[in-house]
Amino acid sequence: MEKAEEGEDSQTSRNLNKIKRFSIGKKLRDGIDKYRIYSNITDITSVSRRYFVIGFFDGVLTVLGMIMGAHLSGGATSEIVISAGIATGLALGISSGWGAYEAEKIEQTIAMREKQKALLVNRESNTITKAHDFATYVSSTVHAIAPIPAAIIPLIPYMYMDAEKALYPAIGMGLTALFVVGALMGKVSKRNILIAGMRMVIAGLLTLVVVTLLNPSHF
Repeated sequence: MEKAEEGEDSQTSRNLNKIKRFSIGKKLRDGIDKYRIYSNITDITSVSRRYFVIGFFDGVLTVLGMIMGAHLSGGATSEIVISAGIATGLALGISSGWGAYEAEKIEQTIAMREKQKALLVNRESNTITKAHDFATYVSSTVHAIAPIPAAIIPLIPYMYMDAEKALYPAIGMGLTALFVVGALMGKVSKRNILIAGMRMVIAGLLTLVVVTLLNPSHF
């Protein structure tokens, strides 16, 4: 009897696991389908991609500028650079995300009302409204997150080296990250990958030159 009961319990457990997997799979498929519908209405993917590039670009360049300024001031230590860099990345993420939300809220609302007017639907809750609300949250979230890992990349050498030794590896890692993102965007837009990557690198180098030339230590 005990073996029979154990067998029944085991079968019941397997059935429950199958039901859970089916439920999770269904929710995942439903979520993907919903995203596709919302994306077709609002072009979420394109907007989010732009915000990611802008946020990542800002994160790397801002921290590289901060690192260069710290070294030019003569007071750079690994602890100070890491602490200031992380704080800068977080502040930039919050600022970027908040700004993107406010801007997208306006733009998505305008686009939503134009579609509703063209389709002669009311302004109550419907798929169009949900799609544009979803696009606002997704794009602003992407813009908030993108600067943070971007800001951390140039800080990695300072986690393992003294500040003086970490400067050039940090610059190298930051410029490499910019090149990779630029190349990926070039691939997506079907442009020359090398040229797209080098455009981002040149922007990074120009930023470092400007920070160096205009640093107060020169005056």
